[in-house]
Amino acid sequence: MMALFARTSPLRAALLAALLVGCVSLPALADGPRPLPEDEARKLMPRADLTGLTDEQRGILYDVAGDTIDYAGCKSTLAACLRADVKDKHAPRMAKLAAMLILEGYTDTQVKFFLDQYYGSFPKEHRKALRSDDCPLAGEAKAPVVIVEYSDYQCPHCARAVKPLHDLLEQMKGKVRLCSKYFPLPGHPRSMQAAGAAEYARAHNKFWPMHEALFAQQDRLEDADLKSYADKLGLDGEEMIKDIYAGKFNEAIEKQKKEGLEAGVDSTPTLFFDGRQMTLGTALLPFTVDDELEWQRNGGAWDKE
Repeated sequence: MMALFARTSPLRAALLAALLVGCVSLPALADGPRPLPEDEARKLMPRADLTGLTDEQRGILYDVAGDTIDYAGCKSTLAACLRADVKDKHAPRMAKLAAMLILEGYTDTQVKFFLDQYYGSFPKEHRKALRSDDCPLAGEAKAPVVIVEYSDYQCPHCARAVKPLHDLLEQMKGKVRLCSKYFPLPGHPRSMQAAGAAEYARAHNKFWPMHEALFAQQDRLEDADLKSYADKLGLDGEEMIKDIYAGKFNEAIEKQKKEGLEAGVDSTPTLFFDGRQMTLGTALLPFTVDDELEWQRNGGAWDKE
């Protein structure tokens, strides 16, 4: 298996980007698994949810299940763990994740890759010790799942992630909280100044309105633009610009970026759920929060029976 937090290879980066933002079309394999009629698929995988799958997609699911090891209590292939006489509670959920990826258009090889990456990220040894007390938090303070997001205000993928993350906080209120951290990329000439504007707003309890304004207008991040956003929030835009160029916020920004680099971050947005790097797309955020809650509930294990 590829090292989970190694520097991202071009192939892995393309695959992860495709899942995260849905903007990359990945080629299908020339020869795929044998199509499975629904009745045959139900006999082979009676505990799998086959809703919405075509014959071809059911064939992909069975191929994936036959080549993937179940991660809960069954200790066999996922296909074997989906038999009617098996009580492993997590196997149907794992099959559901595979089916969701298949419905998004991924091939059997790609689905196996993502399942391997996803389930391999849960054990303690693959989690990163990230602070969540040095960043603005959204969501209830005692929510059990902490998401740490490293983002860049000039990154278009980060802007697309704003709404799904906001929706997640609303949908799973009381279960998840979001910690936003800076990760300005060298190829984005205004990202450092934008992060400075956000940090200034944070000092005046206006971080989240500024955060949203910066992403909503990320093609307008010149000094005059930043000043106008601050003024509209009732802040002193002139003072903010002076503080930015005096380097007042550089240490805080660079400290967060350094933490991200040490955790293996090399692109934005990068999300960590209780220190576990997220390798699925934003459409699957609620799914992974539920998985994280299950993992916590069992003290670092999946539901078995």
